[in-house]
Amino acid sequence: MIAFWLLAAALIAAAMACLLPPLLRQGRRGAAERDAVPVADCYRGQLDDIEADLNAGTLAPARGREARDEVARRLLADAGLAPSARQVDRPSPLLAAVLLAALPSAAIVLYLQLGNPLALWRADDAAHAHDGNSEPSAAQIEGMVNQLALRLRSQPDDVDGWYMLARSYAALERPADAAAAYAKAVALAPEEAALRADYADVLASVDGGRLNGAALEQVRRALALDPDQPKALALAASAAVERGDTPEAVRQWERLQRLLPPDSQTAARIAANLAQARSSAPLDARGDKAAGAASVAGQVRLGDKAGRTPLPDETVFVYARPVDGSRLPLAVLRARVGDLPLAFVLDDSLAMRPDHRLSGAGQVIVEARISASGNAMPSEGDLVGRTGPVPVGRTDLQLVIEGTVPPSAAGGPGRAPR
Repeated sequence: MIAFWLLAAALIAAAMACLLPPLLRQGRRGAAERDAVPVADCYRGQLDDIEADLNAGTLAPARGREARDEVARRLLADAGLAPSARQVDRPSPLLAAVLLAALPSAAIVLYLQLGNPLALWRADDAAHAHDGNSEPSAAQIEGMVNQLALRLRSQPDDVDGWYMLARSYAALERPADAAAAYAKAVALAPEEAALRADYADVLASVDGGRLNGAALEQVRRALALDPDQPKALALAASAAVERGDTPEAVRQWERLQRLLPPDSQTAARIAANLAQARSSAPLDARGDKAAGAASVAGQVRLGDKAGRTPLPDETVFVYARPVDGSRLPLAVLRARVGDLPLAFVLDDSLAMRPDHRLSGAGQVIVEARISASGNAMPSEGDLVGRTGPVPVGRTDLQLVIEGTVPPSAAGGPGRAPR
């Protein structure tokens, strides 16, 4: 952005360098005054010749007077033209000052009206501003968004512009304006499933978070265009939960889970949703309640006696391990400190190995650990809490994280102090 304005300033300076010198130059006035001297000498010589002819008698007195009158008329005519010629070539400092003030201003105004100032704010400029602790203020961001909205009035067919405007309004927490911009974008690109999913999300925000009516219709259209659109699947599952249709929610979550990386945080949350939905469902697909029986559930929270205050982005591991034998967890759920207090469900879908699952254990110890490093192995200073042994099938567990992993326990599953 800085390079653009420097180049623009250089071009304006070059234009002014071409325009101003002719207006400030003295012109040919001095030359005209110098030329007036030989012209007067010429006429004086003609008069001297006439006088010489009269004295010699070769020219009659009447003809001499006519000749002198003719010379005088020509001299007066030339003398009358000289002032106007000198006046034309006078310098014009006032006009030069007007151009100096008006030309740069006119160039900037025309660019703001006809150009695209938002294009100057590129990702590298934002990163540079962040590194220099000079992030754009809320007022500057609002100004850029308003400028984009003004440009779209003259370019209403710019689908990318409407999409950018809608996302900007959503980021500024203006869902009604975002919905109006998404409507424009969807009208221009009706076959874009992701666009319709984003539109549905904003419509739900406008309706107080409810996924029904227009929002649900956009979700259905998105899935009709792309049955594997991740956001549309997540919204469809949430809508099913709202209306109490647990089997439909499970179906949508299962489809979404197959599309996600197995080790991603989103996949872990979907797995937890599935476990909770299956445990609360009257019957699973096989017609029994085995899914609910092979699970443990409850809530984990940060206690008041924790050794330190963790950051919101630090990792929370919730896991169940056997009472005896291997210390490898039977099921692991990953979340963030910002999610606490967290309702959790641990079941076979969160198993680390297919032959090492909750359904094969009678009792388990359930632990929760906060890791600043995000490592699966406990480290000194991690915050932990635990409960158990408890029978598999318990759904009312309460875990309080307020212990600290001592140096001797680092490198193995975290232990709460006794």
